[in-house]
Amino acid sequence: MKTNFPRNVLRMTCIALFTILLINILTFSSNNFLQANAMDGLVPRLEPTQHISSNPNLYVSAENPLFKNYFAGPQVIEVSVNDPDINRLDQAYGEPVVTINGKRLRMAQATDGNWYAYFADRNQAIIASNTVARTGKGLNFGGFCDPSSTFSPMSGVTFSETKGFTLARGGFGSVNHTSTFTIIPSNLGSCTNVQGILTTNQMEHVVRQNKTLNSNPSGFNAPYNTYSQVWPIIQLFDFSSIPSSVTIDYQKNGGDQIVNLIFDRIPTNTIRAIADRPDFPQGAQVQADLIDPQLNIDPTEEDSWTWGTSTTNNTVFYQAFSRNGALDADGTLGMQDLSGNLTAMMFNHNGKLTTVPRPQGVQVVEAQNNGIQKIFQDSNGRYRTESISGLSGPITLLEIQPNVGIFADYDAGGIADLKIIDNAQRDTSFLAEYNDISYSVVVKFHTATLTMGWPSTQTSVNTGYDSQSKEQPSFISFLKEFILKNLFLY
Repeated sequence: MKTNFPRNVLRMTCIALFTILLINILTFSSNNFLQANAMDGLVPRLEPTQHISSNPNLYVSAENPLFKNYFAGPQVIEVSVNDPDINRLDQAYGEPVVTINGKRLRMAQATDGNWYAYFADRNQAIIASNTVARTGKGLNFGGFCDPSSTFSPMSGVTFSETKGFTLARGGFGSVNHTSTFTIIPSNLGSCTNVQGILTTNQMEHVVRQNKTLNSNPSGFNAPYNTYSQVWPIIQLFDFSSIPSSVTIDYQKNGGDQIVNLIFDRIPTNTIRAIADRPDFPQGAQVQADLIDPQLNIDPTEEDSWTWGTSTTNNTVFYQAFSRNGALDADGTLGMQDLSGNLTAMMFNHNGKLTTVPRPQGVQVVEAQNNGIQKIFQDSNGRYRTESISGLSGPITLLEIQPNVGIFADYDAGGIADLKIIDNAQRDTSFLAEYNDISYSVVVKFHTATLTMGWPSTQTSVNTGYDSQSKEQPSFISFLKEFILKNLFLY
């Protein structure tokens, strides 16, 4: 009697092999279409994140060809000298000579061997700090000192060539904004080396990830009671005659290294929103990136901005949430609406984000918690933060990396502030406007055609430079033929 057992075994083996191949194909495809995460832009060729300095030893955080070296408003600029000739921690060097428009910028050595300084426009720093109601929140620049101050964080270091400077924890005679005191250029503190009262935590909130100073007695030897207590110091200059050319010059032996910046309103054509798809299906994460260098306040850490996006009650807040999505200013008196200060802080049409959630009168998106903001439903089912009502429609954008000026509405897992509802109707939309440009999030349904069959064993591989024929491995060719001959034999 003839048995079918071998043929059955063969058939089952082929089905198993075919299933494995199909799973591998699907896995490969899905891995190539993963949601973006908050460390990368949606369209990398339009959103470069690598900083390339034009000098071998001088780094300036605002040097960026994508933004034409512009900076504006209360942005803080980091300058570092990364020079192997002066980077040992156990050797005392003379401070590298760096100037801004010919004025001395004082540098301090950190524990990584590099030398650092931070600077900003004096008037803009004052405007920003006058919006602050709490220490360590919002656009707090710390305690302000007059340039004539005798304060010296270590022997030979003064800030007399600046237009003022700020101390991270206040004290030493510095002044800061309170409910009864408004800072102006003529009332900066006359700071001395008498410590006074320092804040327990850092007052300044616009340089949050500064390097630790080198306190090695054989090296830079930063005194703890002065330099380390008030670091980082932000040095202030006057760039108010806009557009203002700003030249940073490292006077290195063997030749100067120079970076030229422009302090002015950010050119409109450098600001835009980007999505990696023209429309969205039901249930999709509404991922979008916003390119705007002026939102990059802190050069050392990712900046977070949160908007109340209602067209009738538009608000904007700096650092409502931390870079990890934890509460920062939200829910405290430090949560200060900056919408009335945007013009004074050199924002033009940027800085304002509004939305029209139901232009066709039907719901299209829903808000959700993610790793960059914390929201919850109010009694009417609207999503809100501790400080922003559900009627205002809160949306948070987080810088995808420190000092890149590119912001995303999604977290590291790709979860966005908004998602398309599961039963959204075809061709309905959600509207957003930034920098006077309107963007539409349109719902579309798509169909796909699956054609069964085997391709030729000769495939064309596009390398980006030429096309060449690539022979598939003989085992794969054999496997395909084997499956075709045996899979459907009964």
